Amino acid sequence: MLAPHIKKKVDKLWDRFWSAGLTNPLVAVEQITYLLFLKRLEDIDNIRVSRNLPSIYDLTDEEKSKIAEANEEDRVKLRKQFDASTCRWSYIRQLEKTNPRHLSEVVFPWLRTIDSRLSAQETDAELGGLDKRMADAYFQLDPNKGQVLGDAIDLIDQLFARAGEGSAAQDIMGDTFEYLLSEMATAGKNGQFRTPRHLIRFMVELLDPKPGDKIIDPAAGTGGFLFSAQQYLMRKFTLPDTIRLEWDGTPHRLDGAGTTTREYAEIHNGANFVGLDNDRTMTRIGWMNLILHDIADPQLVQGDSLSKRESKAKLAELLTPESYRFVLANPPFTGTVDTADLEEDSVLFPRIGGGGKKNKDTVTNKSELLFLWLMLDLLDISGRCAVIIPEGVLFGNTDAHKRLRRELLTEHVVEALLSLPGGVFQPYTGVKTSILIFRKETRRDDKQSFTCQAPRTEYVWFYEVNDHCYSNDAKQTERKEQSNDLWDALVKFKVWLNEGRPGSERLEKTYWQPTFQKQRWRQALLRDSADQLTAAGYAFANQSDTGMWDGQVWGIHELFPELPSDPKAAEEQIKAKVQPALLALAKRYLAPATREIWAKWHPAQIPAPQQALDDWQKAIKNLPQEFRRAASDAQRFFESEDSPALPFWKDWTKEALNTALAEHEIIVTQANRNSFGEYQPVNDLVREMEALAREVAKLDGFDVVLRSLAIDQQTTIDTAKHWVIPVRQWLPNDDWQSVDGKLQGSHDAGGLVRPEYVQAMMAAGLFDDKGNLKDDLLDPDCIEARDWNLSAGQYKPFDFSQLKSDKSVVELISELRETEQNILGGLDKLLAMVEGRE
Repeated sequence: MLAPHIKKKVDKLWDRFWSAGLTNPLVAVEQITYLLFLKRLEDIDNIRVSRNLPSIYDLTDEEKSKIAEANEEDRVKLRKQFDASTCRWSYIRQLEKTNPRHLSEVVFPWLRTIDSRLSAQETDAELGGLDKRMADAYFQLDPNKGQVLGDAIDLIDQLFARAGEGSAAQDIMGDTFEYLLSEMATAGKNGQFRTPRHLIRFMVELLDPKPGDKIIDPAAGTGGFLFSAQQYLMRKFTLPDTIRLEWDGTPHRLDGAGTTTREYAEIHNGANFVGLDNDRTMTRIGWMNLILHDIADPQLVQGDSLSKRESKAKLAELLTPESYRFVLANPPFTGTVDTADLEEDSVLFPRIGGGGKKNKDTVTNKSELLFLWLMLDLLDISGRCAVIIPEGVLFGNTDAHKRLRRELLTEHVVEALLSLPGGVFQPYTGVKTSILIFRKETRRDDKQSFTCQAPRTEYVWFYEVNDHCYSNDAKQTERKEQSNDLWDALVKFKVWLNEGRPGSERLEKTYWQPTFQKQRWRQALLRDSADQLTAAGYAFANQSDTGMWDGQVWGIHELFPELPSDPKAAEEQIKAKVQPALLALAKRYLAPATREIWAKWHPAQIPAPQQALDDWQKAIKNLPQEFRRAASDAQRFFESEDSPALPFWKDWTKEALNTALAEHEIIVTQANRNSFGEYQPVNDLVREMEALAREVAKLDGFDVVLRSLAIDQQTTIDTAKHWVIPVRQWLPNDDWQSVDGKLQGSHDAGGLVRPEYVQAMMAAGLFDDKGNLKDDLLDPDCIEARDWNLSAGQYKPFDFSQLKSDKSVVELISELRETEQNILGGLDKLLAMVEGRE
């Protein structure tokens, strides 16, 4: 969870590269990625060296040989040329941060050779999956933009200044990188590269993977599905009391403490998280994203998933048929592919067939259809897929569309179809989409041409999503603490899988949501130094040992157990404690000077003259300024940016001083009417002020809305949001008789179709010679009778509640009759005008 000041730094980083001329968002994020990688690289190398691996900054054997073979004069030049210590982030930051030429002419040429600096034993290490990813890495910042580079390096250092070590550092770097990628989804930054993360998390949870399950995204982009799957696995094995979920479901504090050693290794094993993308820059960014999310050696590689695999050993390996448990994807849609470069496997991509000249051609060149056939091919038996598809796939009437839907429904099991609102991908596209979930049931070698066999999918579960985490318009406004159909769909989908139609029908008029809670969080020091937390910014700025930081983000109620979790309640509690104490401190601080004047004029037993007030003002002349200075010095205990506590401190200290001055003035000017109480002396104003400032600084942080893990808040709705539709449903035929005459009617007394009737109809054939479904066999509202149409809107039950009226049937009939008479009268008048009679 990122603090607002971190997000502002990321925004500023974007703006600096943008203003430097890198207006292509993909290029800009790539250049930022390089800098992040260079920073991370030095940390990784320190870990490698501790494992007795050679430093990547050391001379290679080849470089050592060249130096040894050179003459004395050239040795000096070669040592300088091969000196990779100048490529360390710490060196760049200290000595070359405003010199883009150093990066482009020294650092990046070295970076392009990094694979050769890894030992053979590093295949499973964090850098083992580099696989020449940096072989074409170039720094594109204008050499004259030294200040931009310097600002960028400073900002990156500031971003991770509190990251500390270990998992906390990993979390912060991963979250920061994700936020950086999310900025591509803002206006003018090409958001098509990024699927909304709340949808991705929803889809992962629908599939419910387990450790060791192999997952692939054949159109991986920045790797969102892959790292979200890993996060979900970590969440499954983290104690519920430890987990924190943001309002949109973003998880935090996932430690996986409940895993076995084997399970933990599987969750972080990059071989289980496979992704392909056709864009090399995108795969490099996606790979970095997975590395920062603690996936070791992720298999996210460049490659066209649909293209020919001949002479592409890595592509062929990763796309081995029936080798994955899950497919998660949002592939490119409404596009076409070059069929000449399409993989020629006719089992993978069906051919037109028949006797025409094009019988061996692929049945379609539509990318969205081809990707679905690919996903079916990648899944092992009982493997499952969740994929975002354009609505056209569900109702398109081309032969390819129908063949794909028929194959999905007859040879496999379509578990669910969740219709998404049209604006979910705004402002980039208004294309209506759905989430399709299916399970593979037939091996690729057992594929059949359709022979009217009973579909493996008996029923399809539909859900209509209207409300989710953001508004369905170009603004994509956050909808915190509001109704969210995704939470409801999660509950009902699990019931559908476990109980089928009865459970689904039971929940038709229920609506499930989590609870929400506001809290204030902060990035803090080690919890065992909680008494120092209020000095967070000051301690860090003035101490060289940053090991005292754990980099974790905590709720203020966790750091200070005496505070309530609700930010407003915490503010009121601190206010009730500190405001009176500040006022008392101000009074005590002014008391000695005031007492002296009061004592001088009190015996007169008359209202003090103007001289008394003048004397008092001279006596306290420097005191208000000293009080303000002490209060100002104590501001070092507050966050330096976006501190919600600092305004309280400024207001309360100002109010305390003004109130104390006013009260003491009254004491002096009305000396005969007031007694002067006893005040404890202020021996150390600074120390007492600091103690109060620490209390107020406990309120520092940023407010968040968290949702509960459980989705257990149930309300009643008028109209069902989900419905279940049969794929094949036989119409009753009361005239049918079995051959032996013992059975009369197609359905038994319980309304179930007789197996004998089905067998007879199948033998006779469901389709005529032209391939059209015969009349009066299937219910026209079942899926098969509608050309395997899967569009949710086709089957949405009509809401008869909209027809309800307070009027009686007699009154409604009378209104209809009156309306009819008005229409007939109007027609008579129109006819008379046409005939000239009026």
